[in-house]
Amino acid sequence: MSTTLRDQIFAALAEFSSASRLYALKVGGKEEAGLLVEAFVADDALQEIGMRDVIALSTDAGLDLETLLGQPATLEICLADGKRERFAGEICEAAMLGSDGGLARYRIRIAPWLWRLGQVRNSRVWQDKRVVDIVDAVFAAYRPLARWRWSEDTRPFLEEVRARSYCCQYRESDLDFVRRLLAEEGLCWRCEETDDGPGLVLFADSSRLCAVPEDGSSAAHGGIRFHGARAVEQTDSIQALTAQRRLHASLTTVLSYDYKAKQAVAASSPSHFTYGKLPELESFDVPGQYAYAGWQEAQHYANLRMQEQEARGQLWHGRSTVRTLRAGTRLQVLGAPLQQLGKSASFTVLRVFGIGVNNMPPPVRNALAELFGPIPELLDDLRPADLPDDIGLALAQAQASGYANCFRALATDLVWRPAQEHPKPVAFGAQSAIVVGADGSDQPNGADELYCDRLGRIRIRFHWQDGGNAACWVRVAQRSAGGGMGQQFLPRIGQEVLVQFLENDIDRPIVVGALYNGRGEGGVVATSGGRRDVETDLSCFRNAHDHARSGQGNLCGGNGPVWHGASADSAGHRNPASQWGIRSKEFGGYGYSQLVFDDSDGRGRVQLKSTHAGSELNLGHLVHAADNYRGSFRGSGAELRTDEYGAVRAGAGLLVSSYKLEHSAASRDPSGENAAGVALMQQADAMGKAFNSAACTHKGVALAAHVGSTKANESVLDPATATLKAMSNCLSGVSSSKKFQASLEETGAENTSVSGGKAPNFTDPIVAVAAQNGFGTNAGQDVQLENGEAAIFLSGQDAQLSVGAQVQCQSKQAIGLLSGTIKSGAANVGMQIVTAKDAVDIQSQASELKINAKSLLNLFSASAHIDFAAAKTINVTTAGGASITIEAGNILMKCPGLIKVQAGKKSFVGPARTSYPMPALPGSICVECLKKSLDAGPAFTLVE
Repeated sequence: MSTTLRDQIFAALAEFSSASRLYALKVGGKEEAGLLVEAFVADDALQEIGMRDVIALSTDAGLDLETLLGQPATLEICLADGKRERFAGEICEAAMLGSDGGLARYRIRIAPWLWRLGQVRNSRVWQDKRVVDIVDAVFAAYRPLARWRWSEDTRPFLEEVRARSYCCQYRESDLDFVRRLLAEEGLCWRCEETDDGPGLVLFADSSRLCAVPEDGSSAAHGGIRFHGARAVEQTDSIQALTAQRRLHASLTTVLSYDYKAKQAVAASSPSHFTYGKLPELESFDVPGQYAYAGWQEAQHYANLRMQEQEARGQLWHGRSTVRTLRAGTRLQVLGAPLQQLGKSASFTVLRVFGIGVNNMPPPVRNALAELFGPIPELLDDLRPADLPDDIGLALAQAQASGYANCFRALATDLVWRPAQEHPKPVAFGAQSAIVVGADGSDQPNGADELYCDRLGRIRIRFHWQDGGNAACWVRVAQRSAGGGMGQQFLPRIGQEVLVQFLENDIDRPIVVGALYNGRGEGGVVATSGGRRDVETDLSCFRNAHDHARSGQGNLCGGNGPVWHGASADSAGHRNPASQWGIRSKEFGGYGYSQLVFDDSDGRGRVQLKSTHAGSELNLGHLVHAADNYRGSFRGSGAELRTDEYGAVRAGAGLLVSSYKLEHSAASRDPSGENAAGVALMQQADAMGKAFNSAACTHKGVALAAHVGSTKANESVLDPATATLKAMSNCLSGVSSSKKFQASLEETGAENTSVSGGKAPNFTDPIVAVAAQNGFGTNAGQDVQLENGEAAIFLSGQDAQLSVGAQVQCQSKQAIGLLSGTIKSGAANVGMQIVTAKDAVDIQSQASELKINAKSLLNLFSASAHIDFAAAKTINVTTAGGASITIEAGNILMKCPGLIKVQAGKKSFVGPARTSYPMPALPGSICVECLKKSLDAGPAFTLVE
């Protein structure tokens, strides 16, 4: 650059001040900041930040750009009436475009406080919050710089919109999140200037004046003329206005599935605009599951989506010199040439792209163009790609008159809805989270380890969330789930869970499992490439034994697995990860229930256990176990135990048998197979028949179990069969593979015929015990056998009854003792009643006592005497006719033959009486007892 040009510029700038020109730039509140506006570009639109790029000159080529960043700045525009319009903000970008000597050209970008939202990236959650509350919470972080307000029209518009149960900002800038959230609800924002600085207005209905006010110039002059732009014009005007019409969907449909109501929720909204005979074009959208609470809400959002498309199909484009024009204002156009607009047309301004060129002296302008390049080229570089093609005309107009703009507008009777241009962030893959309680804490409070609702949902907090209590209710996926069926596992507070997202929607998490975390005690130290740089200390595993665990701690407070393979050696847990299963834990304690599978080779084991009362079912190769430790051998087979009360019930019968069944891969007997028990019962029936016949032959008591306990051939089991036979038939029952109820009816019908598709079963609910070798019943105290009909004890060989104290045998009817029906007993004794001590008392309290013998009847008293006493008469009679009768006070002797009296001494003296006390049997009256009872004066006295 020649010294002459530089001198010309400095000389001109010395006489040049912002006060005498169209535009002025204030930085940091200073009236003169040493920066002279040469030109600017402003891009202002609804739902946008509203940047302004200012090209400024300075006589300081060494201006520190970093000191400019963050400084408040104001661009002032001189209006046609001499007033000044302000556009305030802060400097967010500064660059030097060129310099020569002490002169420099800079580009300064001014943005309102909303710009800061685009620089902050967050991941956070809101629960049960309305859109207004969420947006306010985001903006509140930018106070005191942030200034915003909600238009009056938003309150009625949002009254029917429910609070968002779960709203997630995930890896989004605050600006993108707020823009997306408002677009989903059909809300917009516009920028405004306040006395305190740039502000934001959020509104819902652009057709209302409270939401979109009228432009200042339009309000002052009753509208803006549609007129050419000339230097002699006293007011700004509109030079171009064109209509743009675009085809769009004629029907919008939204659909979502509500899992609570088990139904799809859908709604459709038709367009108010029709274009000839075009076919119906439907926009069908599925925003994800449970997006709508009902069809009314779905209809609301369907209408919003249709309004969004209709507004973009009815756009207007214009070009003007109106310096006050802003996005989000209303514009009245006077004298528009289009007949459909009438004398006055009203528009909502959606976007304004303005260009300003300061009215510098022509010599300065030319010198700057030669020095740094022409202004149009610089402004063209700043132009966005989506502006109309006539931006060149606006640029030429700005160079001629100082300002021009291109704008986009919509008729005010149409509602503008923002487009959903910023999709919701997606969450690919899975994430982990922590289960929390009602207060958002991840630590359980005593026994309150589980927090869920009636749908089995839990609350979780992702690792990227803050410490607040905004945790959502999340469903837990189960391996099987259905009406009246399925399984349920609910992770507890503090557990880490694996979370996936329905349709990758960050707002639709679902728990798919739980994770162990932390580092186990004695675990292998993690190293790169699997190398073991640090030797693992396994000594903690050696302390375990049959009744004590070890090495089960977690070194970082996480959750570790109960069974693992970290100690397979015999000196440790002796478990090469062969144990696995399911374990629960009692609330607030250390008790648990578990199902363990042990897959050790040749030593398989299954354990179903509850620590309460030591209740267990152990199957297979039984060993002692203490958590992960596999202890010593303790048996083989099956064990069912508990320290408290136990019960075994079977409503259709129960079989306990020690007979082994065929159970191999080649052949398997039915589960209810009881052929041995049936054979034993048939043998018992045959024995009963034989012994009953013997009893009848020898005039003994018949076996009620064979002939019938109450009536002939009748029993409780079968009204047509005696007890033994009925029991044999019951054991021989079968059932089919029909449905449960039909099988019960078939079993109850005493079906004993064997055919295809049937299996052994009982015809009545009995308990049968069949022992192959022996059956023992032992009790430390009492053994009680009770029955309602008959108790049958049959033995093919001997039967002994030995007791340490008394034996009582009582019968309601008769007791029959019969022996020797087949052969004599030892020493030819058929029946022996011996008491080693005390007396033998045999009484017939209600009738006769008969003693019959086929041969001799011997009565001996080894050391005393034999008394015969009777209340009335004693007869001693032989088959030959001789008899002695003792009756009352007389003795009468009769004989058909000779009476011999042989004695060494005979003495017949006078009369004498000897009294003998007779026993008081229950059938007689005890006079002494009767007197005592009468003396006591009871209401009645029982006499038997």
